[in-house]
Amino acid sequence: MQTDGRHEDAGTTHHLVPSAHFDALASGRGGADTIRFLRTTEYSRRLLLLRALLDTAARTPDALGPLPSVDSAWETLTAAQERAPEEFRELLLHPQTGVWLGHGLRRLHHTAWGDGPVWTDLGHLHAVCAVAALRAGLPLRTAVPLRDGSAMFPTLGLARLPGRPRWGTADVVVAGGRLRIGPHGAPVGPPAPGGDGGEPADAPGWAPLRRLRARAARRRLDVWLDDVGPYRDLSEPLPPRRLSPAGAARWQDRFARAVTVLQETDPETAGALAEGLRSLTPVPPSPHGVVLSASSGDAFGGVLTTLPPDPVTFAVTLVHEFQHTKLGALLHLLTLERDGGAERHHAPWRDDPRPLGGLLQGAYAFLGITDFWARYLGRAPRAERAAAEFEFALGRRQTREAVLTLAADPALTAHGRRFVAGMAARLDALPAAARVRPGADALAALAATDHRTEWRIRHLVPAPEDVRALARAFVTGAPAEGTGTGAPAVVPDPTPRWAHARTGLIRHALAPGAPAPAASPADRALLAGDPSAAGAYARLLAADPECPDAWTGLVLSLATADPAARPLLHRPELLRPLHRELRLLGRPTPPARLAHWLVSGGPSG
Repeated sequence: MQTDGRHEDAGTTHHLVPSAHFDALASGRGGADTIRFLRTTEYSRRLLLLRALLDTAARTPDALGPLPSVDSAWETLTAAQERAPEEFRELLLHPQTGVWLGHGLRRLHHTAWGDGPVWTDLGHLHAVCAVAALRAGLPLRTAVPLRDGSAMFPTLGLARLPGRPRWGTADVVVAGGRLRIGPHGAPVGPPAPGGDGGEPADAPGWAPLRRLRARAARRRLDVWLDDVGPYRDLSEPLPPRRLSPAGAARWQDRFARAVTVLQETDPETAGALAEGLRSLTPVPPSPHGVVLSASSGDAFGGVLTTLPPDPVTFAVTLVHEFQHTKLGALLHLLTLERDGGAERHHAPWRDDPRPLGGLLQGAYAFLGITDFWARYLGRAPRAERAAAEFEFALGRRQTREAVLTLAADPALTAHGRRFVAGMAARLDALPAAARVRPGADALAALAATDHRTEWRIRHLVPAPEDVRALARAFVTGAPAEGTGTGAPAVVPDPTPRWAHARTGLIRHALAPGAPAPAASPADRALLAGDPSAAGAYARLLAADPECPDAWTGLVLSLATADPAARPLLHRPELLRPLHRELRLLGRPTPPARLAHWLVSGGPSG
């Protein structure tokens, strides 16, 4: 339900969305006040999830195995919440606590699995209790599960107890402001409070959770750098992957500089990020040099990412994932679409077909990215200007395409239509269009068309009767006009990852520091405007007549060289199956000739 919040019971306002916050979010924005509101609603949700987990565990035989009961955990948590409500709130809102709650409930409902007994996941409850007691100054004796001889204490660190079985338990004592794990051998735990306030160092048996620090919106931004917690991923628990001190220092340097870029470029978003971002999880680098990042509705304020190569890319990554964070929290409160989940839409930044909800998430993330590039253009150093213009122009084109697709889909709710209208209005208001030079805009148009064309060739399957009718027309010398006009079916293509070589070549040319793709001579000829590109793609198709990348390049090269061939871009998915059908009929035909026949309207000759 949406309301301005002025005429509702004070006890329920946390579950209503004020219009001002809704409209700010719909425009891709939302400052610190909006994020504070979303954190409040997320806290309510976490309390409900915690209660659901405890109640379900209490009804499930042996859910906690050898660990203390649900009742003892409930008593500790309620006492900690009463004694130290803010500390309890921050612990429950910790992104990894949210991931654990979601995973635990899914294990209880048999929709997720783990590599250990169910109590090894559900028993993390007692580690949460131990931290809650420590933060509240309450004494506690409990036990926690061990995973490969380790136990994670959220917001504190990882205790390592070597020599233990893979799945076991360890006693925990909280007393006098200390948390200790034992009793076998020397007890371990966080260092004693005090010292110089610097970053705690690793100690025997203990790996503290590190922090990244920066300044944003005239406040200090502290973010957990989680490389050890089992619930730092978005699905199954992970083993620790500890960064070296030098590696952690690289994260600190690049993060601080990224936040500075964001603060200088978009102070409102920097302030929102300072209010909502709580943890970063390092992800192993991609072999292709692409930045990999992710976030989850379970983990409000948490981001997983490879270390971006520079501060601007890091800033874009933070904007990207924080957009998902905002929309995910809003979707916990409002329904924006009622779709069956069929993978049927082209998302210009994804290789696979997407359901309506996935397209909405992607469009919202790229609305934020495009907004960032629009603002950054005025500050970009001369050496980065051309690349920034291209990224803005490409983002604006692709996001507009996605928003138009969303707006036309009848599965949007009334709230969804209002939300998408806000996204469209924000796109129209972006200020940087006049500052993009024609060359950059032309390259962006080519990259956007490239992706859309290959997506259609890979994932749209014309009706077999349409393909056969076209083949008969070609063989008999009839025109193609009026044949094969049925709607194709969306059938996800399972073949390996796309190369994206042509867009990679553009990025490398505009920013030589970008990864150089393994491009073919045909790709290089196309981007150079060389008329030999069509012939080069035809030779690739002679070697592999099913190659979707080569068919895409052929269509692009023909449409670029001859305006009369541009209609190929509207139904490029016809070419490959038609060429295949003619081969089966014993009438192999040069791809370029077939393409010209499809758009000429005349007989095949």
